Amino acid sequence: MKANLELFILLIAFGVVFQSCSNKSPIVAAPDLSVLTLEEVVNSNDQNLTDLLNKVRGSVGRRGPASKTIWSRKNDYGLGLYISANHVYNLSGWSSRSAQLFDLSAENLGIFETSQIPPTSGNIALGDTLIADFPLMHFDISPGTTNTAILPAEDFYLGIIDNQRIKQGPLAQHPGLVQTTVPLRMYDPANRTKVVQTWAAPNAGEKAIAVGYPQDKANYPNGAVAYGKILSDIEATAIIPQLKAAGDVEGDIAYDSNVEFFLEAQALVGMSGGGVFNSAGHLLGIMVRASDQANAPPIIRVVKVSHIHSKMIEFYHRMSESDKRKLLPFIGGEI
Repeated sequence: MKANLELFILLIAFGVVFQSCSNKSPIVAAPDLSVLTLEEVVNSNDQNLTDLLNKVRGSVGRRGPASKTIWSRKNDYGLGLYISANHVYNLSGWSSRSAQLFDLSAENLGIFETSQIPPTSGNIALGDTLIADFPLMHFDISPGTTNTAILPAEDFYLGIIDNQRIKQGPLAQHPGLVQTTVPLRMYDPANRTKVVQTWAAPNAGEKAIAVGYPQDKANYPNGAVAYGKILSDIEATAIIPQLKAAGDVEGDIAYDSNVEFFLEAQALVGMSGGGVFNSAGHLLGIMVRASDQANAPPIIRVVKVSHIHSKMIEFYHRMSESDKRKLLPFIGGEI
C-alpha cells in the first residue's frame, strides 16, 4: 500500500468509529493513529464484527515490514497460497521484470526472517515463531517502476507457506525446500481457505473489513482492523479530482475499475498486502495504496482478487507444458 494508508472508518453498521493504517511505500504513516487494534475488535461488544474478524484474521500475517494474505489452501498439497504486494517484497528482489515462475521443487528463495502468521491456537499475539515463506510467481512489471510509484495493476505476487517453523533468532535463517507432505496448519476456524468460494467480487455500497500489520508495533503489536464502505466506480472516479485538489499523490493516479476498488477508509504503513474481506469472509483483494493527506477523502486502493486471478490464468496458459506441471499443483484449486 501507499505509505499513508490512514484508515479512518465510520463503522456505521456497527456504531464504531476508528482509523486504520497503510504502507506508503506505497503506504505512509498517518498523523492520527486512532486505528482499532485487533484485540479491541476481538473483545468488542459487537458480536457480528468479532465473529467476522475471527473468521478471517488467521489468513493475514506479516511479510517483512508489511503484510500478506493467505488466499487459499485448495491445492494438491494443502499449503497456503498467499498474496502480497510487489512493493512489500521489494522490486529489487526480483531477478526480472518479466513474469516469473519459481520452481519450488528445485529453487529455494524461502525466508523465515520476519515471516509470521497467527498461531494455530487462535491467540492474538504472533509471538516469536517464524514460518517459511516462498515466492511462487510474479507477473509483468513495467520497466522503470519503483517501489513507491508502482501502480495497483502490477502491485501483487503469489507465494507459498508451508509448515516449517522456527523461533526468531539473532541471525537470518532460511528454510529448506518447500515441504509438500503435510497440509499447512493455520488458524482458520471456519475453513474459509478451503471452501468452494474463497474469494468474491466487491459489491458497491456493502461494508468490508480490512486487516493488516502496521509498522507501528508499539500501538498495534498484534495487528489493526478497519471497516468501511465499498465505493462504486462512479464514486471512486469522482474522488480522484478531490484527492488531487488536496495535494494527495493518489489524485495523480487514475482509477482503474478493472483492477481495483476503493474502500472508504484510511490505513497505516505496514498494512500493504493485508486482506479485505466481505461480510461472508470472502477475500475481495489486498490493500496497496491509500490517501495520506489530512484534508483528502479517506480511501484505500484495493487490488481485486478477480484481477489477480485473471493475470494468474493468463500467465498459466502462456507457459510451457513442463512449467504448467510445476505450477498447477499449487494453484489448481483456484483455477
